[in-house]
Amino acid sequence: MKTVKRIWEWILRFAGLLAALWKKRQRFNSWMAKRYTPAAMALIGTAVCLAVAVFSLFTPAYLGMANDSIGNQKMQEYGLSYRQADRGEDPALFASNEFFTRVYETSRTGEPIHSTQNLFVYAAMALDTLFTADGQFDVRFLALVYLALYLPAVFLVLKAGVERVRYFSEALVVTALGVLIFSDISYLVFFNSLYSDALILICLMYIAGASMGLHLERKGQVALQLVLAATGVVLCLLEKRLFLAGLFVAVLLVAQVRLTAGGDKIVVCILSVLLIGSAVVSLYWSGDEFDDVSKVHSVTRGILLQSQNPDKTLEEMGIDTSYSLLTDQSLYDYYPPSEISNPVLHHGLLDRFDGVDVAVYYLKHPGELVLMWENAIHSALHLRRDYCGNYERSTGMPPMSKSVSFSMWSMFRERSVPATMGYLVLLVVAVMVMSGGKVFNRHAVHRWDYMYFVTMLTIAAIGLADITAVICLSGDAQLVQCSMTFGVTLDLLFYFVIAEILHKLNILEGKHEKN
Repeated sequence: MKTVKRIWEWILRFAGLLAALWKKRQRFNSWMAKRYTPAAMALIGTAVCLAVAVFSLFTPAYLGMANDSIGNQKMQEYGLSYRQADRGEDPALFASNEFFTRVYETSRTGEPIHSTQNLFVYAAMALDTLFTADGQFDVRFLALVYLALYLPAVFLVLKAGVERVRYFSEALVVTALGVLIFSDISYLVFFNSLYSDALILICLMYIAGASMGLHLERKGQVALQLVLAATGVVLCLLEKRLFLAGLFVAVLLVAQVRLTAGGDKIVVCILSVLLIGSAVVSLYWSGDEFDDVSKVHSVTRGILLQSQNPDKTLEEMGIDTSYSLLTDQSLYDYYPPSEISNPVLHHGLLDRFDGVDVAVYYLKHPGELVLMWENAIHSALHLRRDYCGNYERSTGMPPMSKSVSFSMWSMFRERSVPATMGYLVLLVVAVMVMSGGKVFNRHAVHRWDYMYFVTMLTIAAIGLADITAVICLSGDAQLVQCSMTFGVTLDLLFYFVIAEILHKLNILEGKHEKN
């Protein structure tokens, strides 16, 4: 009995301590109510992101992402080459993916594929020439261009999140969470690289931040809609596989007509038509990162990978069943089953299908597509490529070393977030449950809930459409290289769901919801 009494006393003391802390929290929130604004909190968070980026990208040891096959392809397209100092004494032993390359030779003329990324790379090259004119290209100038574009996007996202909560303590949590996620090293290292991933991140941040910024009735609505449309155009023209992003952003703009006043509706309609036109242009103009090797993998590492009966699957695709021997095989293996130059692959396999045929197959077998999505989730949660280093060779770090600085979020994401489609489903269901009822209310439009609902579903659609395109074009062989869109999608959904949960928790305290 004495033990039970003592335990009860400790429970009462702990409850009293919690009550005291709760009262202090309430007093602190009341004191801070008129001493902070969402814009001020977002500005502080953006300043912290800037400090982390400057420390990581522009001070020794410089961090970046080493080149893999796509990075090397980008390098050649922009007329760049590795310096002899980076290749070492024996170029035959040089592996570009082991160390981050900061400076390139600019000794020839490049032929880049059609992409909006060219605008930003050439702007960075012009800046480098203006300040150095040494015949070399320092990729930090590209990081500078990206960072100048990224910080306003971070501000918009943080501001939208803070505007949802009503108390300073919650605003502090939302701001800290945003800084933790959007200044993580798994994102920043791509700024110091030639990959298009940094631009994908920036565009998605603008789409989310600008769209969520429309939840308040205030001046500057048209400016945010212009930002939303411009980033949608940049994103869909970045690569052919992203053309659907233009259509989804157009739908997002059309959905805002319900909240748009008078003449501004004309602007929204014009911008929507522009986005639809950009999506169509992307199909015929934008380049892509997929070749015949990728096409082979769309079968061997795609539709055959999850098939219960490979022979039957090939028959359905109109391909000879003898190719079932290539199930689960990759041409990237150290000892590949065949070379892409082999005529047997071109006459009998590659000439029998295209990406549309693969997409139709997955529509008929959605279960197999879901299993491929499971692989995609794992890649999206591991954005930093295990086989690519973050350090320069001159630092003396081991090959393919990863930075642990400012990586708390990426470590949590890799180790604790469930790598299943259930995670995405949970986030989408949370969005629908917490806002769906008010979105479809006939009597009143709740601006936050409406914009939250349509924006989050648009972001989810862009991420899922992109990773599905990657699966249809290359199976799971290039998921690691093309998971940025899906990864950012998951993080944006998580961030805004947490902000909404913090808002809803105050309802449980008997507070009146403010819309």
